[in-house]
Amino acid sequence: MEKSFKIWTYKEGELPIFHGGPMKNIYSSEGQIIDEIESKKSRFFTQNPDEALVFFLPVSVVFIRHYLYRTHADYDRHIIQDVVTDYIGVLSNKYPYWNRSSGADHFFVSCHDWVCNASFYLD
Repeated sequence: MEKSFKIWTYKEGELPIFHGGPMKNIYSSEGQIIDEIESKKSRFFTQNPDEALVFFLPVSVVFIRHYLYRTHADYDRHIIQDVVTDYIGVLSNKYPYWNRSSGADHFFVSCHDWVCNASFYLD
């Protein structure tokens, strides 16, 4: 399984919310995982989406929270949900991969407890 397990990462999206995450704070595991998955040095990385068993959505929930919320006391979960939903809308219209499994073979990571709010309405 380890030899055949391949991850393909979507290229859409721009820093700071996509393709990066915090690397030097309490939430740094999110940034480190995103960096590792997108690294071409990873044995799981594939440049060919037809080889992929799973597809990675390079979304940083921590950076959504950091860059798009007005205050640290703002708890409107819809901002995160809207970013993730819009991103999936772009991907599902451009690529066949989301549509073939209704997203069941797609994933994103976050060490922040807000990630459950990001995926709550994605079924």
